[in-house]
Amino acid sequence: MLIDLALATACRGNNLASGLARTPELDAQGQSRCGVMKSSARPLIIEWPSSDRAALEGLVKSDRGLIAVRYEGCEMEVVRRCVVPGRYGYTAVEPKRDDQLFRSADDLYAKIPLAAVQLAAELERHGALSLAMTVAGQHQAPNERVGRGELSGGCEQATHVITAVTVGAFKLSSEAGARIGAGGRLGSGPAAGASSSAERGFERSDGDPGRCYFNDGGSAPTTGCGALLRLEVEPILEAAELAAQRLRKPCPDGTVLVEGGRFRPASHKSVAAVADFCLDLHEVTVADYAACADDGHCSAAATTVQGEDITPRARTAESELCNGDRRGRGKHPVNCVTWHQAEAYCRARGGRLPSEQEWEWAARGGPQERSYAWGEEEPGPRLLNACGRECARHFESTYSEPWPSLFTSKDGAVGTAKVGDYPRGAGRNRVQDLAGNVWEWTASIEITYQTEVSVNAGDSVVFTKGSPDTGNRVIRGGGFTTDSDEDIRVTARALRNMKDRRSDVGFRCAQDP
Repeated sequence: MLIDLALATACRGNNLASGLARTPELDAQGQSRCGVMKSSARPLIIEWPSSDRAALEGLVKSDRGLIAVRYEGCEMEVVRRCVVPGRYGYTAVEPKRDDQLFRSADDLYAKIPLAAVQLAAELERHGALSLAMTVAGQHQAPNERVGRGELSGGCEQATHVITAVTVGAFKLSSEAGARIGAGGRLGSGPAAGASSSAERGFERSDGDPGRCYFNDGGSAPTTGCGALLRLEVEPILEAAELAAQRLRKPCPDGTVLVEGGRFRPASHKSVAAVADFCLDLHEVTVADYAACADDGHCSAAATTVQGEDITPRARTAESELCNGDRRGRGKHPVNCVTWHQAEAYCRARGGRLPSEQEWEWAARGGPQERSYAWGEEEPGPRLLNACGRECARHFESTYSEPWPSLFTSKDGAVGTAKVGDYPRGAGRNRVQDLAGNVWEWTASIEITYQTEVSVNAGDSVVFTKGSPDTGNRVIRGGGFTTDSDEDIRVTARALRNMKDRRSDVGFRCAQDP
C-alpha cells in the first residue's frame, strides 16, 4: 500500500489565494529540477498538508519499525506494507533557530522539493518567502543505511528509508507576511497554519516556538513543539552496492568483516537486526594493551582483582591469575581490567566494544546458527580453554574443597592460554577464542532481552535502553574457570559491574567498516 504524500500537496488548493490568482503550470524546466539530488537528501516537509504530516508522525511514534518510502523526483510515498527493522529514538536538543530566505525557484527545489511546485507559485507572487524554524529535537533511526536483504513484506517499490525526522515549530510566510484568517496550532500534533491571499501575503505555521524552550530533555517532544520540519532519507542498499561497499571498505589488519543479518536470540522469539561490522580475530593481548599504556592512551592493567562479592581469600587466589604486564604473558589475553579500561583501549584504536547482539551474531557464525562458536561438536580440551583437569586441581588445592570441571582431560592451562592456542575451536572467519579463555566485555548494559525488545509487525525487534543503567555490563563467551556447558554456548551471557576486575574477564574490539 502506498500513501502519496507529495502529489496531494502539489494539487490541493490549500492556499485561499488559489481562487484569486492562477497557479503557473510546472514547465519542462521545473520537471527537470525534480531529481533526488544530494541536497534533497534532507528535504523540508513544512508545506505538507496537516493530515499527511499527522499520518507520518503517527508512524514515527508507532514502534512498528523504520519507514520505507518511494522517493523519486518531487514525489515521496510511504510504502506501508514494507517492514524495516529498527525503531526511532528521540533526542532532545537545546532549541535552535534556523531562518532561511527563498528568493529563487532553485532554492525551493533544493530545500523543499516535495512542495516546490506549489511554493514556486507563491514565490512568483510575492518575490520571496521567509522561513523561521525553531528546532527542538530529532527522531533518529539506529542505523543510517539499510540493505535490501533486511526488508520484508511488500517492499518492491521502496527506494529509501527515513533515517531521521527533525521536529520543532515553524512559520513560512511572504516577506510582507500579513496574516488573515484563523490559523492554528494544536497542542502536540501537526496543524496547518493560517490563511493567505495573493494581495495581503502568504503564511503557514505549526507549533509554538515559545513552547520549544520548555524542553525538558525527555523522550518525546514538548507539547506544542512537535511539528515535523525535516526528513533525512538514505537510499536502500542493493546487494551489488553492498558487495562493492565491502570491497571499498576492508577491515583493518587483525580484524575480520562480519556481514550483518537478522537472527533470533535464544532468550526470546523475536528477530534482531545487526549491521556489518569489523571484529578482532583474537582477544586483546597483554602486549597489545601494554603498548597502549606505554603510549599514555590507556591506564596500566592491574595485577589484583576487584569486586564487591570477592572474599579476601578469593581476592588473593584470583589475583595470582592476573596477567598484568608479566614477562612471558605477552600473547595471553589481558585480564583484570575494568569495563572503562576496555572501552578506552578500543577507542584509542579507533574502534569500540561490540554490542552483545554483534558478539552473539559473530559467535553463531551469522546465518549458520551454530550452537558453539566452532559448530556442533561437544566441548573438549582441544577446542577451548575452560576448566579442565588442571583448573579443577588448582582450585581444589586453593580452597580445600571439591571443584567441578567442564571436562576431565587436560586443556593445557590453569589460567589463561595464549590467544589462538585452540584453532579447532575457532569461529567463522577464523575468529579465535569466542568460547573460553576469558569472558569478554561488551558495550551492552544490564537489560534483559524481554525489556529490550520492541515488537515490529509481530516479528522484528530493536534493542533499546529500556531501564535505568545499573552500572552492570554484559559479558559473553565463558572463560578458563567455566565448568558448565551452558556457559560456553553462543547464547550464554552474564553480568559484571563496570568497576570489576576479574582474572577470567578480558575483551576484544569491534569497529564500523
